[in-house]
Amino acid sequence: MSALEAEISANFEGFFKDWTTQAQKNWEKLHPNDQYLLSYRRLACFQAIKSDLVAPNFSAGSAAFFFEAHNDGLISHVNASLGSWRTALQSLRSTVENALAAVYFKDHPIELALWASGDLKPSFSELHAYCVKHPDLKDISANIKGLDVIKAEYATLSKAVHGSTTNFRMTDGVSNVLLWSTEAKRLSMWATRERSVLEGIALLYVCLFRAELAGTKKAALRNMLYFVVSSARAARIRSELKINITKAT
Repeated sequence: MSALEAEISANFEGFFKDWTTQAQKNWEKLHPNDQYLLSYRRLACFQAIKSDLVAPNFSAGSAAFFFEAHNDGLISHVNASLGSWRTALQSLRSTVENALAAVYFKDHPIELALWASGDLKPSFSELHAYCVKHPDLKDISANIKGLDVIKAEYATLSKAVHGSTTNFRMTDGVSNVLLWSTEAKRLSMWATRERSVLEGIALLYVCLFRAELAGTKKAALRNMLYFVVSSARAARIRSELKINITKAT
């Protein structure tokens, strides 16, 4: 081993020790914040959507996109628990893409086969436009379909992916390398994006599968939706779709 290689190896071991030590300090500092429990409750709702709506109604190939969306949400949660905000937001963007792709490919088995062979990759705009025109959503008010929320959040999260605004940079004028931060304002920014993204997706799936949630159907899932859907939208859903989103007692 050359002297240069030995120096790099020593630096590698030092870097590994430093970042793993700091990671533990970060999660110990951040974990007590209630935002993480609230996030986990929302992700638990996504597990319920996966089990009660996606698995029984989607093909294995199209369901896999929603499973990936759920996993992306968990990755975002874990990265946020370490204070790695930009990667947490990038994972949220993937959550949006995969949740919409699941809906699109459920209805397009030929396109799913083309995607599997690498011959098709629909853009977010195409996936979103398909959902906007979906016949099962035509008669539902825009306020509860979630698609406006999804579109707005995707545009914001794209800025994080591309680092196109200073708000989403990890580094600053002082730090050339900054893996994470435990600033409260960054946690608040992430939590706001995550809450809105997961609500938008949940609303979309509720509207698409409203027949399976009406009346007394799927009470456990309706209880879980309480953690994701705002009280104002829950009231609109109850009035318009006859779906009662309630808190478990």
